[in-house]
Amino acid sequence: MKLCPLCGGVLDSALFDKTTEPTLPVRRLIEQEHPAWQPSDGLCPACALVYVRRHAYTRSQRPLNAQTFPRTTFPYYHPLEYGLLGLTQRLPHHPAYTGKGVTIAFLDSGYYPHPDLGETVDPGLDIAAIDTDVARIRLALEKRPNRIRQYVNLIEGHEGVGVDAPSLWSDAGNSWHGQMTTVIAAGNGQLSGGLHRGYASQAGLLPIKVGRPSGSIPEEDILGGLRWLLRDDNWQRYGVRVVNVSVGGDYPQPWWENSLCLAVEELTRRGVLVVVAAGNSGQERLLAPAQTPSALTVGGVDDANRRWRSDRPGEVDGLRLYQHSWGQAQVDAWHIQKPEILAPAVWLAGPILPVSPLFRELWVLGRAWEALQNGDGDGARHILDEWHSVVKLTRAIRTASDEAIREALLLRMNPHKWVHRHAQHVDGTSVAAPLVAATAAQMLEANPQLTPAQVKQLLLESALPLRHLPEEQTGHGLLQPGRAVGLALRRHGGALAGLPLSGTSISAESLRKLKIPVRVAVDSSETSDAPIGAVDRLVYLGTYARQARSVSLVGSFNGWQPERLCLEPTRNGWWHGGVRLPPGEQLYRFWVVDGESGGGEWAVDGENPVRAESGFATAHSVIG
Repeated sequence: MKLCPLCGGVLDSALFDKTTEPTLPVRRLIEQEHPAWQPSDGLCPACALVYVRRHAYTRSQRPLNAQTFPRTTFPYYHPLEYGLLGLTQRLPHHPAYTGKGVTIAFLDSGYYPHPDLGETVDPGLDIAAIDTDVARIRLALEKRPNRIRQYVNLIEGHEGVGVDAPSLWSDAGNSWHGQMTTVIAAGNGQLSGGLHRGYASQAGLLPIKVGRPSGSIPEEDILGGLRWLLRDDNWQRYGVRVVNVSVGGDYPQPWWENSLCLAVEELTRRGVLVVVAAGNSGQERLLAPAQTPSALTVGGVDDANRRWRSDRPGEVDGLRLYQHSWGQAQVDAWHIQKPEILAPAVWLAGPILPVSPLFRELWVLGRAWEALQNGDGDGARHILDEWHSVVKLTRAIRTASDEAIREALLLRMNPHKWVHRHAQHVDGTSVAAPLVAATAAQMLEANPQLTPAQVKQLLLESALPLRHLPEEQTGHGLLQPGRAVGLALRRHGGALAGLPLSGTSISAESLRKLKIPVRVAVDSSETSDAPIGAVDRLVYLGTYARQARSVSLVGSFNGWQPERLCLEPTRNGWWHGGVRLPPGEQLYRFWVVDGESGGGEWAVDGENPVRAESGFATAHSVIG
C-alpha cells in the first residue's frame, strides 16, 4: 500500500503507480499548492477529482478564441486546453474492439499511407525530422507494415492495382482528402500520442482512387469504384464489410433511376454496409448515393469542441446541427428520412500530408507552441532558432519576448487551421461519415454474423436522440459508438447474447434468472454477499479481459481499492456482476490484473457512454 502525497490516503500500490500522469491543468493546480510535488509522485484518484473539478469551474462558458490576438480559428475554453478534443473524448467508444479483421473500402480523390495507418504504433518513428523529399519519406514508411490491404486507381477509366503505385505515394494535392477520411476512421494515433486515434484503429483499408486528375469526381467515376468492388466479388476477396463514400453525385435524381444508387443496393444485398456522407448544402437536397434506401446516410453535429455528457439534458441541448443536406428516400408507400444518423462534423483533427512542406513547418511551429504552453519560452526560442530554415521567422522574432513569439506563431498557424503538430481542423459530412463507418467495423469485429441491415438497425437503435433539433434533419440522433458495439455483442450470434448492457439498471429477479452474482458497494473497503432486498440501486457491470487473472470494480464508492469488489469470469473472457450501489453519482473503473505478468491496469466501461473527467488522460465511467 502507498500513501497519497497530497491527502495521506491509503491506496493499493499497483493502482497508485497508474496515477503519475495527471492532465496539465491538474498538474498546474497541484504545483501551485504543493511546490515540492512532482507528477512522478502520483496522487490518489480522489485528489485528482478534487483538482479537475476545481479546474472545470475556471473554464470559460464562452469560447476564448475570439479573445485571443490574433484570433484563433477554433473554439477552446481554457488557456491550458488549447487544442481539439480527441474522438474518444467526444463520443466514448468500446476500447476492446478496433475493427481488427474487417476491411473498410474508401472511395475518394486520392490517398497517402500516413504513419497513423501503420500496423502498430512505433515510438521511434520520427517522420517529421525527414526532409519533405517524397522518396525519402516513402522509404521510411515502407519499412513499417501498414494496414492498406490493396490500392486501386481508377482515374479516367484506367485501372491500376497495387500498393506500390506512384499515385498512392504522391504529393499531389488530391491525395489529401482520402488520407483524411482513412486516418479519421482508422488512424492509430501514431503522430498524436494516441489523442486523435480513430475508432477502427486496427481495421484493414482498401482505398479506391476515383475522379479526374483535377480532383473533381463526377458521379460516373464514383459508380466505377462501386462496380470494381462488385466485379468478380472483389469486395469479398479483400474482406470488405463496410464502404465509406465521402463524395457525392452530380444532380438530384430518384434513386431507382440512378445507377450509382442501384450499385449501392447491390453491394448491400451482397453483405456490405455502405456509409454515405449526406452532403454539405444545408438544404433539402440529396445527391446520389445519399438518397439510396439501403445506404446509411450520415449528417453532422457541431459540439463546439466542448465537453458534454449524454445524461445531462442541458448539455445535450448545447449540440447544434452542421449544415448538412437532408431529404427523403421513397420505397413504395414508405418514406425514409435522410440522414438517419449524425456524427461530429466540425472541429475534427485532420492529418496533414506528410510529403507536403506544410507538414514540417507546422511540426516546428507546434513544438515551439507546446514549449510556450508549458512555460518554456527559452525552449521555444531554441526550437525556432534550430529550425529557422523551415519556419523562416526573423531573428528579431526568434529572440523576442514570450508574448511576441506567441503572437508570431499564431499568425503563421491560423491560416492553416493548426490544432496539433501534425493536424489541422476539418469539417463536413465527409469527416462525419468515417466515424460511423469505423464504428460499423468495430461492430462487425464483435459480431461477424451481422448483416448490413442489422448493423444499420443497431447503430440507429443505440443513437442518442436530439429532440431539441429539427426532426427531419436529425434522423435517429447522434452516434454512440460504445453502445452500438455493446448491442452488436448481444445480437444473435454475438458472444454476450442474453446479457444486459454494462452500466444499466437491472432487477433482482433478472439477476437471479441469469445466475449472476451480486456484490454490495459501500463507502468503506469492505463488501459482502448481502441478500438482495430493498436496495439503493442494482446495476449490471461487465468488461472484456480475456487474459485476466482477476477483474474488480474500483470507484468512488469503495475508495478506489482493487481486489475488494470482484467480478466473475465467463467462458469467453467477459467478467461481470450485479452491484448494489449507494445513491448519488458514482464514478468507477475496472481494475484488470493480467494472468501472466500479474500487473494491473484500469479500464473504463466501454458500453457505458456516460463519462466524467478524472484528472488523468482517460475519463471515469459514471452511474448517475
